[in-house]
Amino acid sequence: MSRPFSDLMHAWLYGDGGYYKKARIGTQGDFYTSVSASKFFGGTLAFYLLGLLEKGLLTLPLSVVEMGAHGGELLGDVLSFLRALSQGVLEQVEFVSVEPLEELRTLQQKRLAQMGSNLRCVASPLDLNIPPTQSVFIYNNELWDSFPCELVRPGAQLFVDAHFKPFWHEASYTQEGCMPHWEACISALLNALEKTKAWVLVSFDYGQYGARDAIDLRGYFQHRVFDFEEILSNLNELYQKIDLTYDVDFQRLESLINQQGAHTLFYGTQSLALVRMGLPQLLELFGAHMPFSTYQKEAFKARALLDPSALGERFKALISASFTTT
Repeated sequence: MSRPFSDLMHAWLYGDGGYYKKARIGTQGDFYTSVSASKFFGGTLAFYLLGLLEKGLLTLPLSVVEMGAHGGELLGDVLSFLRALSQGVLEQVEFVSVEPLEELRTLQQKRLAQMGSNLRCVASPLDLNIPPTQSVFIYNNELWDSFPCELVRPGAQLFVDAHFKPFWHEASYTQEGCMPHWEACISALLNALEKTKAWVLVSFDYGQYGARDAIDLRGYFQHRVFDFEEILSNLNELYQKIDLTYDVDFQRLESLINQQGAHTLFYGTQSLALVRMGLPQLLELFGAHMPFSTYQKEAFKARALLDPSALGERFKALISASFTTT
């Protein structure tokens, strides 16, 4: 029996034996993220959040929500920096993870428990159930490029048969590319958020503003990159063994979010976003309270977050909110 590529991709990443149930991230893993580069990525999110609280754009009590937290490393970094940078805030913060995989929910809760904090986990944005008296700070890193997508070209859509043989089937598409299934998640998320007092959503991902008009599906295994043709030619051999991803079209993502009544506060490179969110000030604050050797080591790691040849330019940020000014 044949199925669209998105069904195969869902089973590949999230099904029994799926890649994300055993994914390895970081310098020793299959791919490298901002989280594995520096704890100051999470620190900057915490610093930015505290700035929003100072300005009164968000208020306590507050829910801090991560979508797609994997092992909970970024959640832990945000928690650590909130604890270090503020007084009386954590007592009024609820940490929440939106995570479809039970194995990862358990891992995330264990990590935060070791840090002395509770974590409420839900499988879907439909289950967020945040009280209307609370503000929400919600963030994600490399979430949107992990959604199953359709692979399309003018007049056709990719299907895969029971023997992992790909074939093109007639369909009414007019352009070539990857078409992620974001709509249901965004609708559920924004419906949950619109009931709250105020909210900010920060998304970091690899991509650009506008469609590429090309199929840029690729895979990662031990830092080796597999292109679309390699994946297509070896579906059976690579199934559930490598990560699958694609470039995020931030124009489409922004449009889907704003159609639900949100406002865009920022779109641009990760480097510019982190600078505006306060990374330089945070590093300066850190340097004033730590030995110079420690500061030098951490500042060097944080540089990868801003470096155009590393993560700074290739990754983009979209900040959306229930309000229009910062």
